[in-house]
Amino acid sequence: MPEIVAIQAESTPIPMKSPFESARRRSTEAENVRVTVRLSDGAAGYGEASPAPYVTGEAVEDVLAATPTADAALRGLDPTRVRRWHAALCEALPHRPTSRSAVEMAVLDALTRTWGVPLSVYFGGAQESVRTDLTIPITDAATAGEIAREAAGLGYRSLKIKVGGVSRDEDLERVRAVSAGAPEAQIRLDANQAFTADEALAFIRACLKAQVRVELMEQPVPADDWDALAAVTRRSPVPVIADEAVVDAPAALRIAATGAAHGINIKVAKAGLIGSLQIIEIARAGRLRLMLGCMLESLLGIGAALHLACGTGVFDYLDLDAHTLIGLEATGLPFSQTGDMLRAQAEMGGIGWEPG
Repeated sequence: MPEIVAIQAESTPIPMKSPFESARRRSTEAENVRVTVRLSDGAAGYGEASPAPYVTGEAVEDVLAATPTADAALRGLDPTRVRRWHAALCEALPHRPTSRSAVEMAVLDALTRTWGVPLSVYFGGAQESVRTDLTIPITDAATAGEIAREAAGLGYRSLKIKVGGVSRDEDLERVRAVSAGAPEAQIRLDANQAFTADEALAFIRACLKAQVRVELMEQPVPADDWDALAAVTRRSPVPVIADEAVVDAPAALRIAATGAAHGINIKVAKAGLIGSLQIIEIARAGRLRLMLGCMLESLLGIGAALHLACGTGVFDYLDLDAHTLIGLEATGLPFSQTGDMLRAQAEMGGIGWEPG
């Protein structure tokens, strides 16, 4: 059996084609880290961390600093013993979920390359393609409307709009402009914790009154205000999806037990691939809706999430568009298993991505 012989990391910042703004941050660069895992049989696997300090408390420097610790903990372990090395990784990096996620992504990539199967098959092989939405940042209404028109022309059926800017009137104007630009699209509202419960409910009602086709609202209130989240969920006429409030399986269990949200947005950067599988099982047992989202990953990180989506086939909503936001066009192209974003895409394993 092969052994893990080395884990290395390097910063891989990518300038974005245009600034991307949400209620929590404004990004002009995707500040990512690529992790490489090498096995004794010569196989190499790749993972990517896209840290968001407001979600997990990690920055690029934290991921780079955590990698030698992961290397010491996993070196010499058999990658086929997934529960064993994953337990060792969690023990070594108990408070670094995004760092862990990149390492486990790379180990699983190396393992499935050794086995000669796509990562999606490891996750169950449920389907061969998925459709994603496109996210529209906090910007002026005219720009938002133009993005929506372009997205509709490309075939997007769902658009996610960042709200929670300095003005609720401006938020509503942006949403109406997007709805006018893509009148057939389903609209997903993402407040990134910016609203109070009453503001969230009032905003949803205002959008519906304006004949906007609101499909859901994502994380309307602060992540630690569970009472407010539950209050919105009880009274909302559209599904409420928890995002920043759920970074691991215990938080997902709390959602399922209390009914504080209608569903959960899983992100590999929050829970890792293995933790995502745990959250999936909790959500399905609790009859919660499932969304798979992203941070600002390149094709490398988006590819891993894509394989999770296709392999499990359980997600109601897909938000895997970071590569497009950065400016790395992938429409119509196959993905490698998770593969280096600079590598030719010939290794793709039958998995497809489409605008949705």
